[in-house]
Amino acid sequence: MSNISSSARLKNSKLCSSHTSIEKDATLTDVEIKAKEIVVKSGAILTGCKIISDGNVIIGNKTTIKERTVINSFKSVSIGDRVIIDRDVFVGGMQSERSALEVGNDSVILFRSYLNTTRKITLGENVGVGGYCLIFTHSAWQNVLEGNPYKFADVEIKDNAWLPWNVTVLPGVTIEKDATIGSGSTVTKNIPQSVFAAGIPAKIIHQKNTGQVSIEQKKIILEDILSDFYQYAVSFLKLEHLRYSKEGNWTIVYKNARLIYALDFEHFGQDDTILSFKVPDSIKKQNKWIDLDSKRSNSFDELALHFISFVRRYGIKITTENRS
Repeated sequence: MSNISSSARLKNSKLCSSHTSIEKDATLTDVEIKAKEIVVKSGAILTGCKIISDGNVIIGNKTTIKERTVINSFKSVSIGDRVIIDRDVFVGGMQSERSALEVGNDSVILFRSYLNTTRKITLGENVGVGGYCLIFTHSAWQNVLEGNPYKFADVEIKDNAWLPWNVTVLPGVTIEKDATIGSGSTVTKNIPQSVFAAGIPAKIIHQKNTGQVSIEQKKIILEDILSDFYQYAVSFLKLEHLRYSKEGNWTIVYKNARLIYALDFEHFGQDDTILSFKVPDSIKKQNKWIDLDSKRSNSFDELALHFISFVRRYGIKITTENRS
């Protein structure tokens, strides 16, 4: 049974399943998927990739899977919303009845990473896996009856954890929320929440100060980001007739729209997008806005969307929702 939206776009793709659902605005180009059930949600973009499972394959809203990626996971594949899986990522290896991949919303797996799914790998929300990372759920080769080592165990990497490039994670490891691993490290044991760990094997270097940035420090950082964004918009995006002012509210003007970092909340126009750490509900009811504390926005203005895309380089991931 197939349910393919009229606005979905399929080109040179082969889907083999007893039940297939492709939702609106999804795009599949040169894709092969084989599974018991296939669900590709709205706005997902899959290009030149291959996904194989004897269970269900679920791809979330606005998720991107790029060229030459292969995902093989016997039990199931579940990928959340707004996930990016880069080119040449390989998920697979020796399979078992417990092989599964689960990736939470807003996570990223970058170039040529290898994830071994002999057992289950779980990535939470907003997890960053850098290029050339290796994640293993099994470790065995030499004859175990001759005293050689072996291990088969799940791996879990929890919300907001970050593995930069060239990190290796061995079977049975749990990396807790907000942990950061140093590049080139090998993680052999569990890593606690909100620490920086590095080395071979990885050891805790220090406790992070996440969530302890003062409002004054945040303001200084944001003004630096806005200055950087203005230069990016002029020099890279080449937005013509762009101008800005730091008198009163910090304001960037493009065409008929203004992006305003609000220090006070008075005298805004209908075309203004209000940027602040916490936008008051009264402003949300009558203006377009970007709320940095909640990491949400309702502005689809060109300038606002450029800013939202730009601040991802600072780890600020803002979700745009329909304006109410």
